[in-house]
Amino acid sequence: MLALWHWHIEISSKCTLHCPRCARQEVPEGLKNTELDLAFFHKNFPPAFIEQHVRKITFCGDDGDPIYAHNLVDVIKYFKQWAEVEIVIVTNGSYRSKAWWRQLGQVLDHRDTVHFSIDGFDNASNNLYRVNSDWDSIMDGIEALRSETQARLVWATIVFDFNQDHLNKIERHARGRGFDFLQITRSTKFAQVYPIYGPNDSLQPRAEWIAPGHRFDREVIPLDRKSWPTAHTDNLAAWDKAQQHYKDSAVLPLCAIGNKGLFINSQGHFFPCCWVANRYSHNAEWIERGRQFDLNQITLFDVLKHNFWTEEFQTFRWQECQNKCSQGVVNDKYATEW
Repeated sequence: MLALWHWHIEISSKCTLHCPRCARQEVPEGLKNTELDLAFFHKNFPPAFIEQHVRKITFCGDDGDPIYAHNLVDVIKYFKQWAEVEIVIVTNGSYRSKAWWRQLGQVLDHRDTVHFSIDGFDNASNNLYRVNSDWDSIMDGIEALRSETQARLVWATIVFDFNQDHLNKIERHARGRGFDFLQITRSTKFAQVYPIYGPNDSLQPRAEWIAPGHRFDREVIPLDRKSWPTAHTDNLAAWDKAQQHYKDSAVLPLCAIGNKGLFINSQGHFFPCCWVANRYSHNAEWIERGRQFDLNQITLFDVLKHNFWTEEFQTFRWQECQNKCSQGVVNDKYATEW
């Protein structure tokens, strides 16, 4: 039982940044810089499938940033040609031209959201984590995009040691640049949760800014009168159905609800979510499974009808399923508001 209404697509694994807690830096072996072209979407998302199923697409990568894909704008146009699809883009925002941002803005509308991942309040502070980011091009892109679209703009900040006492300054920047929301994210990727980062983790903030579970959490602060996207009708219906279907299971899978989005990586490999696709050692079995479900070799329809999803997958025996989708942590907010 997979929810087909929300798709999380890594359209590009390319990125100009060197963020130290990104998989690009932590597990560089196996990284392939590639992207999905328009023909890939024509093949795997025919108009009838889009019209019947697709309501939301999130462009965000485990390895890459969507704005570096050559066909991003054309792919968005393609989906919107066939349905009123909500688009979410998560980006660091660096190095694209004003003209490119205006072009993107012209294909986005009031349903859509662009998250700019900015952890600092100037170029120097932002580069303490977003290494090799470029503040001036980010700000130019924000200005150009804001001038062309009614899409929601979200300034998304992860709390680190270097910015935890400057969140008010970051909020002032977001307001001044015309953002609709400020998102404050508590991460888990610190030594307090993962001792591998060592006894002197320079990025680790105070305990109050570290997520208590096995995934990040966030607070969204409205900066104007726009409303935060509410849960899709598809999402709420899937939530009710999943609660009944998995009531005797230790896991309540978010991939059956849809708020997380079924994941396709930049090589065209299909996964139930981006967590199992991440290239860390505990996901080795899933990386092999992704090669089996290669949408360059077989169609998305063939993948979805494979008996793996109704048989072995329903054991939810994998670490990410057990940690992030256990019945103990998946409640209505967790399942419908992310």
